[in-house]
Amino acid sequence: MNKDFLNNLIKKSDLKNTDYFVYNQSKTRKNNRIEKITFNTLSDPNFKDYIVLDFETTGLSPINDKIIEIGAVKVKDNIIINKFDTLINPKAPIPPFISSKINITNDMVKDKPFIEYIFKDFINFLEDLPLVIHNAKFDMGFLITNCKNLGFNINNSALDTVSTTKMIFPELKKYNLAFLCNHFNISNPNAHRAMSDVLATYELYKILYNETIKKDY
Repeated sequence: MNKDFLNNLIKKSDLKNTDYFVYNQSKTRKNNRIEKITFNTLSDPNFKDYIVLDFETTGLSPINDKIIEIGAVKVKDNIIINKFDTLINPKAPIPPFISSKINITNDMVKDKPFIEYIFKDFINFLEDLPLVIHNAKFDMGFLITNCKNLGFNINNSALDTVSTTKMIFPELKKYNLAFLCNHFNISNPNAHRAMSDVLATYELYKILYNETIKKDY
């Protein structure tokens, strides 16, 4: 999901060079404990085989909200070789505010599959490749939560293009996808839709990769 319009609602943390990012979620439990979701993070864009992914969701909470669109591309040697793109019926109404921002209506998803019917294919699509995500903590929260709910395990590492762009281009004033697309002249004609954001993030990653090779980070 392109989270530009939610910038005032969520605090984006810089993953920097840490080996792990801990995503804290509060679940309603008898013991009121906090469940920690961890995933391996990558900071150096020096790999050429990977998945770029993006989710559109009904809200901010991986526990209470639902994925309504998955967009992903599989990349080998920095060239897209396959795509995964689908709308999902969330079994609940899409809030009007969200619908107006991401241009996905209830009518568009009413006849689409439930997530449990497509999630296995999606997990198989990911293989064990690194994941490239703009604002990785958000999408990884939804990915890992849905894996747990649906009985899947993943061990994919993730590179957050927000924090990596901050590391390589510290002089920039903003790091949301809209600003970066404008700054680097990246096309994103359907911003806030999963596949369009994925393709924009893919172009951003290639810029980061080339800059890394050039500067020998």
